[in-house]
Amino acid sequence: MDNNKSKKNNYNYWIIGKHAVESALKNSKRIKYHLCITKENFSTIKLNNLKVKTDIMSRSEISQLTDNSNTHQGIALLVKPLEKINLNNYLENNKDIKKTFIILDQITDAQNIGAIIRSASAFSASGIITLEKNAPNENSIMAKAAVGALEFMPLFKVANLSQTINKLKKNDFWIIGLEAQADQTLKQLSKNTKIFSENIGIVMGSEGKGLRELVQNNCDFTAKINIKRSIESLNVSVALAITLYEINRT
Repeated sequence: MDNNKSKKNNYNYWIIGKHAVESALKNSKRIKYHLCITKENFSTIKLNNLKVKTDIMSRSEISQLTDNSNTHQGIALLVKPLEKINLNNYLENNKDIKKTFIILDQITDAQNIGAIIRSASAFSASGIITLEKNAPNENSIMAKAAVGALEFMPLFKVANLSQTINKLKKNDFWIIGLEAQADQTLKQLSKNTKIFSENIGIVMGSEGKGLRELVQNNCDFTAKINIKRSIESLNVSVALAITLYEINRT
């Protein structure tokens, strides 16, 4: 066995922030080790039948445990990352429902991915696909930005995005690449086709580089968000939220 790979898959980390921690505490699939909480929070959060080591601490003590983070809101939970979900199994077990996947092409900022998870959850997306490499593992920043949504939004890690896109196509998905230089807007794509009512994969590129050429070439369509020319681009999580709103209002 590759020892480095083993260590990478079995690291523990602190989830911080009230919403993120409360969601993790409620998630039966989440392995939890140690809850650190201020006296004020302990009296307000329901901890009935919670089988996890719990210590009441000051905010400064919690900050020291969580790498001096000052955004923990007086609560932190030491956890193991969620078990990986197999994309093939998910597709096989969910053939009869409409699915929308968010596909992230080399987006590496954990804060952005957490916000993407939150937006995807708000619009009932089916899951998020990222690369095994060139994408961060589950971590404190991601969990905090997701505001609890990390606990129930399926995350799939794949070795190759182009191969995964082709696999989705074979499973009756239309693939839309979000691209600032596209010839049509999302609204025009919605008007000219009926694909928004079918299975969809939305491919998002990094803010700096956008979609890689091979990934873009594997998309069925590319589309853009109609914004002022004076604004070069939107934050990727904001762009996703607008995209999902456009898709869901049809």
